[in-house]
Amino acid sequence: MPDPDVHIKPFRGMTLRELHACYKLRGEVFVVGQQICSEPDIDEVDPLCHHVMAWAGEELAGTARLLPIDDGQTVKVGRVAVALGYQRKGVGSAMMQAIQAWIDRAPGRGGVMSAQAYLEPWYTSLGWKPEGEHYLEAGIDHITMRRDPVQ
Repeated sequence: MPDPDVHIKPFRGMTLRELHACYKLRGEVFVVGQQICSEPDIDEVDPLCHHVMAWAGEELAGTARLLPIDDGQTVKVGRVAVALGYQRKGVGSAMMQAIQAWIDRAPGRGGVMSAQAYLEPWYTSLGWKPEGEHYLEAGIDHITMRRDPVQ
């Protein structure tokens, strides 16, 4: 598979097609695939975020959202989802590289995420550090992962 075309856009800069594709993919991955129904996937946070879209031609292969917190000094990475047919094909890595580059554009800005625990080794290989103990979120084992700011 060729490298996906990764874009990061603010919510208000997204087209209706892009927004629909992100919501559809998140629904397929989280609600259908992982049966996460304890909280709505589409929430009041989406309009405050930048949205990551990894396109494979006309098909959305992956998505995530980025929420600046702590007065913009930290970016909370969330809703990381890769379509089933694109998992383990480099889409997640391409998205994370784009996310990390986006975070690094602001000096002193770091990242944090609530990662599914089984992905801890992968996120660690990308430079993220586990923090604290495992916990349940939506019935799935998670761990906080942090990425220190680049100085």
